[in-house]
Amino acid sequence: MSDKSPNIIYILGDDHRAEQLGCMGHPILQTPNLDALASDGVQFTNAFCTSPACTPSRTCHYTGQWERRHGINFNSESSLHPDVWEKSFPMQLKQAGYFLGWVGKNHVPAGGGRYGYDSGYFEDVFDYWYGNHGHSGFYPKEQAGVGREIYRNAKAETQVEVFEEGVLNFLDPTKEFIESCSHSLPRRPQKQPFCLCVTFNLPHAYGTGNMQLRPSDDELYVTCYRDRFGEVPLPPTYVPFGHIVEPRLPLEVYNGIYLSSYDYVRQPRSLRERRIREYQTITGIDRMLGNLRNTLDRLDLAENTIIVFSTDHGIHHGEHGLGGKCFLYEEDIRIPLIIYDPRRRDKAIARTRNELVAVPDLAPTVIDLCGLDIPDSMQGVSICPLLEGEVAEWRTELFTEQLMDIQNYPRSESVRTTEWKYIRYFARMEDPRQASRTFKGTLDDYTECLTSTFKGERPVYEELFYLRDDPGETTNLVSNSIHTDILESLRVRVTKLAREAKGDDSPPMTIPFEQGA
Repeated sequence: MSDKSPNIIYILGDDHRAEQLGCMGHPILQTPNLDALASDGVQFTNAFCTSPACTPSRTCHYTGQWERRHGINFNSESSLHPDVWEKSFPMQLKQAGYFLGWVGKNHVPAGGGRYGYDSGYFEDVFDYWYGNHGHSGFYPKEQAGVGREIYRNAKAETQVEVFEEGVLNFLDPTKEFIESCSHSLPRRPQKQPFCLCVTFNLPHAYGTGNMQLRPSDDELYVTCYRDRFGEVPLPPTYVPFGHIVEPRLPLEVYNGIYLSSYDYVRQPRSLRERRIREYQTITGIDRMLGNLRNTLDRLDLAENTIIVFSTDHGIHHGEHGLGGKCFLYEEDIRIPLIIYDPRRRDKAIARTRNELVAVPDLAPTVIDLCGLDIPDSMQGVSICPLLEGEVAEWRTELFTEQLMDIQNYPRSESVRTTEWKYIRYFARMEDPRQASRTFKGTLDDYTECLTSTFKGERPVYEELFYLRDDPGETTNLVSNSIHTDILESLRVRVTKLAREAKGDDSPPMTIPFEQGA
């Protein structure tokens, strides 16, 4: 391996389901550049997020921590303390001399301020900032707030292409792009290693939902895949809204009312339409990756630039009649993950790995790939041994958690092994009989739930699935006496893992949003 510090490009999608890649055998979706990245690098077929919601999962990505440790969610009413963000992998690289860039959606509140976003904190700590806080929309230049202003210099109108202009200018700055930007954009120092975070707001429902198939849109976003509309697959466990006989979960746990932006799952036609739009935007991201790699080749950067591709979490497409995310079922927690390190390209290593890999593993992996010391604050484990092709001792169980007790979602936690999954649900802090469409959580409620489940809070419902024979999680085995021993064992394990995920909370982890905001 080269002694020269490698560059890092860290790409995240948004609500990108694990099977939505050509290299995962998808029957329709075409992702030739992601497929090539997987062929050149290592693809992880059992990669999982640990918190299936945008903000907590993205915070897990950068800090290498479980949510229970970092304490950030939509209902936490807090942002990451600057001292904690200093331990994130981007900031660790910056402190090691890296030039730090960000393009696209930020959904990680840090540094305080109103909603944790508008204090200018990220804009200050990133050397190159071409991004927005919150949603970007399919047409980000028309998005209210900072998105409309910051992207005005882009020639393109659609999200992937606007972000691509920011990415390519980061790599190969042009005078026209820099001088027409709404704020000062520095030129990347040629002799300095860099870390670039590229974060899409696609194929998220907010972006695919406001696609308008305009005549001015790229043909990709107008006609691609539409000739195969009738072939778009429905999930094996799909249940249209009108055919739901028995709810997936008891009504006192989850009343089945989700945000209207997920109503497309209710009918096969609207689901297929949305899947077409997801395919189109994923292919758009794939095309961006191809242009990015071509630019790296042209600038003689390709041989020393590591590329990580993943997402925050998956999403339900009507499985069991469910829409949205924030459940601990496979549809929401399983994610795509590809890591390409050109320094390993010619080594005879396995190009796919099946170990249980978690989002908190990625931050320490990036730090490790760059030859730096992994901060003690990171709870994940570097997967570099797996990248090297080693037969390594690895985790045999994975703890996941869902603490966003707003928008009607049930609070839950789970332990997953290679064969089993146990999920337990807890009493809601908002009225489960009402359809919550606003953020109602309070700091006190959220903080309490970080420890309550291993301090004696009793679950109100449990599920047990034998994944080897039941990958669709259709049969709850909790009441089956044959499996009493495994049930009791997993109950003990999930409590222990929850406690470990919380860890020591003595350092300042979060700060409340500004009063009166």
